[in-house]
Amino acid sequence: MKRLIRESPAKINLTLRVTGQRADGFHELESLVAQVNLADTLTVAATGNGCYALDCDNAALADGGANLAVQAARSLSRAAGRNPGAVIRLTKRIPAGAGLGGGSSNAATALILLNELWECGLDRAELVTLAGALGSDVPLFLHGPQCVIRGRGEVVEEVSQPGALWTALVLPELHCSTPAVYRAWDELGRHPARPGLDDVLAAAGSADSLMDALFNDLEAAAFVVEPSLRELSEQIEAACGQRVRVTGSGSGLYRLFDDHRAAATFALAVGMECNVRADVAALRADVPSTKSVEEA
Repeated sequence: MKRLIRESPAKINLTLRVTGQRADGFHELESLVAQVNLADTLTVAATGNGCYALDCDNAALADGGANLAVQAARSLSRAAGRNPGAVIRLTKRIPAGAGLGGGSSNAATALILLNELWECGLDRAELVTLAGALGSDVPLFLHGPQCVIRGRGEVVEEVSQPGALWTALVLPELHCSTPAVYRAWDELGRHPARPGLDDVLAAAGSADSLMDALFNDLEAAAFVVEPSLRELSEQIEAACGQRVRVTGSGSGLYRLFDDHRAAATFALAVGMECNVRADVAALRADVPSTKSVEEA
């Protein structure tokens, strides 16, 4: 039996600008996004009987019908006009509800793997169309490690990496509801002016200068929805002398560094001073590759 294996990376939003609201209720965005090497792992194999099974090491995500990777499999099956079925094994390292795009990345990775396993022959543009129907963040994971997303996320433009950077990821056990954060953004009413993307990328000479140029329009709204997140952000700045940014709609926080040692020192200090999970990850310079394993 043939199995395909691939990493499913997390992402951070280096910038996130809300540019308006659409008639369908979604918000228009412009966001500079970077994938990082914190990743889940997906393994897929065909069942040959048209059935789908999810094996996940996180019991909270084990509802196969609701899992985005399984939804992606069914969507690809309908689009390709074939139904070989699949067993999807998901090893989770990316926390859910942290603004790191774990579920979206899993869906995109399932599309890539099953398109190859089932020999569907869909090109990237066709996979991107399927991805956009699954969720706003899914299409970006079918592209390079750094990109700008627009619209509600379905318009993706790959960009050059803003330096060989490391990030400390602060991952509290908090959950920010994305719809609630967008409602809070709407209710805040007044929003600050933001620098253009060219100005942000021009600041990429060092991690500190880039951090000063980064922004997230949803940060203030996330702090309204989850006041404990604001308190944690302020606690980190007071304890470590450096501020962090919210990724996505929260609750993950991050800070960029020029080298691994600085990121690790910061993460260790945050973990000890604030009693919270803090990981170190590198901004990816490439996309994950697929490995194939043949079993008797």
